Amino acid sequence: MDLEGAPRWAGLDPGASDAEEVRGLIAVLVAADSLRSAKAQVAGFLLDVWCLGVKNALPPEPMTASQLAEHRHAYFSAFEGYVPVPAEVARALVFGAADYARGLGFEAEADFDAAAAVLGEPVGPCPIGFGKDGKPFYVNGPYDDPEAIVRTLRRAVGDDGFHYAVAFPEQPRRRLFRARR
Repeated sequence: MDLEGAPRWAGLDPGASDAEEVRGLIAVLVAADSLRSAKAQVAGFLLDVWCLGVKNALPPEPMTASQLAEHRHAYFSAFEGYVPVPAEVARALVFGAADYARGLGFEAEADFDAAAAVLGEPVGPCPIGFGKDGKPFYVNGPYDDPEAIVRTLRRAVGDDGFHYAVAFPEQPRRRLFRARR
């Protein structure tokens, strides 16, 4: 992912920390003020900005300011903290990652539409570049089907149009793939 096409966001690159850089994962938490309540509507997204787009989406949930603070702490606990960004950056990250993955043949997670409602509508073309070093880079997660994902990538961009690294479980199992760069 790069923000070269979005110079006004220089210094806000949420993918620049070492923890996210390892896997291309970015967690986005959005809180939108509610017109009918003192509680904000809070939604979350786990993005794979290198390949799969929206891996997880948490639909909006009403929260008070203290509930939001507690939730934010828990939500980002697997990461090395968080970087507050303007709403337009969060919107571009979420919709851009979903569009990038869709172009490769991957649909967003089932709760995406409900969660994305707090973001409003996408505004213009996304200035963020997705993938790693100009290509999709797939790193498998614990619930992925690596064979199916690599087949989809081959159909979308050809054998040389992507990179991947697949980790294998501890138990003995046939070797499916090896890392290719």
